[in-house]
Amino acid sequence: MSETLKIFYHVGMGKVASTYLQYAVFPKFKDIKYIQRTKFRKYAQLISDNPTGKYLLSREFDRQMEFEVAEFAKIHPNTYPIIIFRENSDWIASQYRRFIKNGVGLSFREFIDIDDNKGFWEREELLFMPKIRILEKYFTHPPLVLLYDDLKKDPMAFFKVIADYTGSTFAPEDISLEKIHKSYREKQLRFMRFVGKTLLPRGTEYSPHKIKASIQRYGRMLVKYPALFLGQHLPDGWVPEGPLINQEEKDAIREYCRTDWAEVLAYAQRQPALGNDKS
Repeated sequence: MSETLKIFYHVGMGKVASTYLQYAVFPKFKDIKYIQRTKFRKYAQLISDNPTGKYLLSREFDRQMEFEVAEFAKIHPNTYPIIIFRENSDWIASQYRRFIKNGVGLSFREFIDIDDNKGFWEREELLFMPKIRILEKYFTHPPLVLLYDDLKKDPMAFFKVIADYTGSTFAPEDISLEKIHKSYREKQLRFMRFVGKTLLPRGTEYSPHKIKASIQRYGRMLVKYPALFLGQHLPDGWVPEGPLINQEEKDAIREYCRTDWAEVLAYAQRQPALGNDKS
């Protein structure tokens, strides 16, 4: 990396407002060149065409984070990474709701099994400090670690932390606080899970073949939105009873991740942050 080039890389995780930041916030930053995620695959060419100044890139990773970071660091090891976390049990619960919304008919325990580790997601994937270590391993600069709760508490102050860190500015009136993605009620998601169990394929992954994967994705889309609409308007008695997520299972995840989350909070407090109350 030349002395006149500085790259900031938001290594976004799912369900921590990554899409919102990518479309509603980062494009409004001034004094920095933002490469939208839809153009990310062309970032090398875009930067080589103008290899001076500051760039901000943003992606959304979960399970493939280390591979993607390692590949990027081969070219730009002197990057400044940025990552946002939310409390582990809230994060995985939100991930589960996303999978249910998309037609995966798994129970919460089938999705993440904290006791026997036989779920779709392995329990080690719940931990965040290993993700911080990945960024420390591949980049020469330590990551800026921010907290999702701070974003919810004071969005403009949160944006300013990132703007100050990247040496950019923004006009608050230019940024909309409207959500990018719609939220669904638990009743709708309980019905969607029922539909996923009875009508949709049980597989949680799409085919590796592009054409077959497109057909699978399109088929689920055809079922998903009508089912979510019905789930909102059906009488309560027609929708499976019981909570979408058992609170005891969520509490067990919170306990499993307690030390990890405390370490994340301590790490975040050592950086530009929003206040001191991170409990």
